[in-house]
Amino acid sequence: MTMMRWEDFRVGWRWLLKEPGWSALVIGGLAIGFACCALLLGYVNYSMEFDRHIAGRERVYQLKVRPNMDGVRNQWQQETPVIAGQILREHGVAQRVSMAFGFKAPVRVGGQVANRWVSLVDPDYAQLFEVKTLAGDLQRALTRPDSAALTDEEAMAMFGTRQALGKRFTVGGKALTVAAIVAAPPATATQRYAILGGRSSRMAPDFLHEQFFSSWFSWGASLYFQPKPGHDAAEAGPLLSQALKQSPSYRDPSLQAIQAKMGGRDLLDFSAVKLADVYLDADLDQSADPDRHGNRLMLWGCAGIGLLILLLAAINYVNLATVRAIRRQREIGVRKVLGAGVGRVAGQFVAESILVALAAAALGLLLAWLLLPAFAFLVQRELAGIIGWQGGLLTLAAAAQVGALSGLYPAWVAAGVRATQALAGRDQQETRQGVWLRRGLTVAQFGIAMGLVGVTLAVAWQTWHGARLPAGFPRDGLLFVAAGDVNARDLQQRQALRAALLRQPGVQALSYGDGLPAGENNNSNNFRLAGGAFQNMRYRMVDCGFLQTYRLPLLAGRSAAVCDANGTAAGGEGLIISESAAHRLGFASPQQAVGRVVESDMFDGGKKAISAVVADIAEQTSRERAIPMLYFSIGPKNRYANTLAIRYQGSETAMRQALAGLWPRFFPDYPLQPISAKQQLDKRYGQDIRAAQLLAIASAIAMLIAAFGIYVLSAYSVQRMAREVVLRKLYGADGLAIARLIGREFALVLAASALLALPPAWLFIRHYLDGFVARAPIGGWTLLLALALCLLAVWRHLLAALRLRPEMALRG
Repeated sequence: MTMMRWEDFRVGWRWLLKEPGWSALVIGGLAIGFACCALLLGYVNYSMEFDRHIAGRERVYQLKVRPNMDGVRNQWQQETPVIAGQILREHGVAQRVSMAFGFKAPVRVGGQVANRWVSLVDPDYAQLFEVKTLAGDLQRALTRPDSAALTDEEAMAMFGTRQALGKRFTVGGKALTVAAIVAAPPATATQRYAILGGRSSRMAPDFLHEQFFSSWFSWGASLYFQPKPGHDAAEAGPLLSQALKQSPSYRDPSLQAIQAKMGGRDLLDFSAVKLADVYLDADLDQSADPDRHGNRLMLWGCAGIGLLILLLAAINYVNLATVRAIRRQREIGVRKVLGAGVGRVAGQFVAESILVALAAAALGLLLAWLLLPAFAFLVQRELAGIIGWQGGLLTLAAAAQVGALSGLYPAWVAAGVRATQALAGRDQQETRQGVWLRRGLTVAQFGIAMGLVGVTLAVAWQTWHGARLPAGFPRDGLLFVAAGDVNARDLQQRQALRAALLRQPGVQALSYGDGLPAGENNNSNNFRLAGGAFQNMRYRMVDCGFLQTYRLPLLAGRSAAVCDANGTAAGGEGLIISESAAHRLGFASPQQAVGRVVESDMFDGGKKAISAVVADIAEQTSRERAIPMLYFSIGPKNRYANTLAIRYQGSETAMRQALAGLWPRFFPDYPLQPISAKQQLDKRYGQDIRAAQLLAIASAIAMLIAAFGIYVLSAYSVQRMAREVVLRKLYGADGLAIARLIGREFALVLAASALLALPPAWLFIRHYLDGFVARAPIGGWTLLLALALCLLAVWRHLLAALRLRPEMALRG
């Protein structure tokens, strides 16, 4: 049997040019499939490349810790106690150890101030992460307080040149000198750095006091280590657990009381993960920075969706090519009469299919390249370069395979044409098995799309539901801004800014606190009722204007105290607790809590009476239960409350403009970056929203492709049944009877698609919702919507059948 020849491709090319409408249809559909597949698989491949630029990544480990106390998030954390590194070194487990404390710092160069990423590290960091020094002395930059290292990209951004050695800049008003220039890490680095300094650097924020480096319960830095030869990273967990139990802080009575209730569990669990596995480590899925961490399940989902969309497009092509082959039966019969064998006829159709797939892949790569910036923005990753020449060659090779496979059935149909029957006018016939095969392909196609749409609607509905759960306070008319560092000078400036803002029209109330709601401040401590058992709970330090500014619903107690000009309660202020904290302390109702005394070493004098119980602030997402919170007032000299909340009436734009006008007078060394309460709370669902958007786009594409597939099936079915329809009309059949005749063709497809899609989609949705505490009510409307979209595709051809005129029976 003769296989494909080069001339088959030339003939195929002429056919494509002869029928430009059909060619545009099939190439465009496949191109969309290839574009989606290229983007999604490129993103998956990009995610697998994290930290691959570090040759020794298999020998470097990141420490992780999990708190087991009630009242705090019991998840593995990538921020660990810095003292753990000292223990690993002293006990001979690690030969290299470095912390990495990253934060945004106010950097001034000349007259320009901007927040830039600063990393405080230890000297071993350079070896662990194979930092390449381009110029200067990196050791000096990591050991001298007045020196720093910049990446070449950061030097260009700050000074307009990569030759920045010796240049000076300030961080929070403190001067530093560039002592080294290093190569910037690639986008696929879990440890990003732009400005590097040591732990004693002037760049360190003022709150980074000595206790941060010596306390087992001061977190915020990541810790990396390389085991000594002969030692294993698995030794780290037991060693650190034992060291914690032998530390002086562990003997604190409040910790001992909590430990006694834990049933043999440790206060903290320690473990280590290879640097090569950090990006996709499942333990860190909810706690790690989503911009530097990936979800393996989501990646496999992206790969599956990309391949499914390509499969849907390929099924469409098979259906279209088969219908086209049936319509070309007379031409095929002529070729056979002229001597073409079965193999030559089949080879011609396979060659045409490969040609179509290659053209579609080339167009798909162009579409993917054009859409890459939007896709990168959607997934919040730097994806430049994921579609290179190597990826292009792989895509074209895969397209040839897809084309060959997609062309097999149309080629089989063409090879089976009988020349005598086709030339006798009995053409455009398809076997019963062929009809059922194409129906089955359409069922699979629409079933996949229907299930994907159902899942997408469920995810989007749950995300929408969670983002709109009550915040606990009015979001509108509330603005937040970080005002300086935690030092005496900035404290005075904060007090002056308060006085100036209170004179602005529209400002109703102000309050300083030590963090944002739903922010990164997760401070916790031990609290108990007088004589009771200690409970570990989260807390926030606030000033006297807290309740008036946030307008939290008061459940019990007094609403506010009399505040002086600095936000200090004139007669002293008691303790404010959330409703969840009241339950946690054992009160059956908020009213029972008012006036009771709470003990903690956080309080001056060790005791505070509860003055009010307020509604919970939605610090958590809908995956978690409400977090118990305690709010206690600060004195006028407390430097840690540097986050300003502004309650205003009127336009947010006007409020931002007023704040911008005052800001340079008080904080010239800090950039102004206000954020509204709505923006801050919406950040909780940023990753969920992006995932829902990605699913929605993929589902829309899949549904359009599937709808077109059933559109093609309905068009061909109506055409095939045209004479029967006309004859029935001649014998008096009404429109309803014709509709039933045509509808049977599609009812089977719809029913089979629903049966294929509904059970797995429903199981997935149930599994997905199991991860949420506050669940959205989701019924069967997702399937009904998918069916409605399917009916839209069928409806046009059903109407066409109803409008067929009896004269057609006399034709042919």
